[in-house]
Amino acid sequence: MAETTADSPETLVNTLTKFILTGRSLLQIAQGEVVTGSLQDFIRNKISIERPKSLLGLIAAGAELYKGLSVKKKKEAEDLWGSKFRHAEVREVVEDLLQLGADWDAFLEGLDNELQPRNDALSQTVAVTSLPPETVFTDGRTGTDVSLRKYLGKGSKTLLVLIRQFSCLLCRLHFKELQARQEDLDQRSIRVVVVSFGCQEGALDWLKETGCPYDMLLDPQRNVYTAFGFGVSLLQVLRFNNMLQYSEFILSNLEFPRPLPTIQDDMFQLGGDVLLDDCGRVLFSHSCTSPLDRPGVDDILSAIS
Repeated sequence: MAETTADSPETLVNTLTKFILTGRSLLQIAQGEVVTGSLQDFIRNKISIERPKSLLGLIAAGAELYKGLSVKKKKEAEDLWGSKFRHAEVREVVEDLLQLGADWDAFLEGLDNELQPRNDALSQTVAVTSLPPETVFTDGRTGTDVSLRKYLGKGSKTLLVLIRQFSCLLCRLHFKELQARQEDLDQRSIRVVVVSFGCQEGALDWLKETGCPYDMLLDPQRNVYTAFGFGVSLLQVLRFNNMLQYSEFILSNLEFPRPLPTIQDDMFQLGGDVLLDDCGRVLFSHSCTSPLDRPGVDDILSAIS
């Protein structure tokens, strides 16, 4: 069968080359910003979905790559160039792509190493078997103090869903899955509670945007995040392969939420899910290794089946 234009080695090489050049440019810009400024300024101000020349610009570039190859997913793109590996020029450009990915991840790993003091406590945490009923949060809706005790007892279970930044798309998709399975959760007496490390202004905006029906608790000191070892990592969030998977959401017509400009958030805080029994004992705990890594509802339910 004759190759279509999108399938041809020439189109593949040209499309990949354009993506690689964009990725190299974004990486070089980021490297320069780290050298000329502070790491904290780079993290807080230089990586933004509103800045197309920041590292996050790779997401849109990945979407353009898929469009140019007439595919919608990373796996489909990999299968396409894998089928053309007999062509030397395809092998060469794929090697360049892999090298870009290695350099991208090495840069992020270096930044994580500079943040190591921030993560040392997390790496030394022991397995948490329970949360004390007197653990205090702030109610995201009212701003008043509330203890975990409010959610314990009466034979019910509490699923604490610790989110990342308020503008985390994957967190919102996770809640949509939970809401779609609400009947299954109710049958097992599981009450879902959202936990955020952010401020009340951000919480109220998030609740309004999402229409989330669940209670929302704030953990501004990240005590619960730290207790369960939910870390902070540029690499785990911006890993090259992750970025190419984020690109798939654009082609699925899913828009990445914009952060509130009036609050300071932390896009590199990872989240997780913790299921407690009516005494606060941990029945299930999942520490997300990336924004893409949320447990499915069946995984949570299987912990108590």
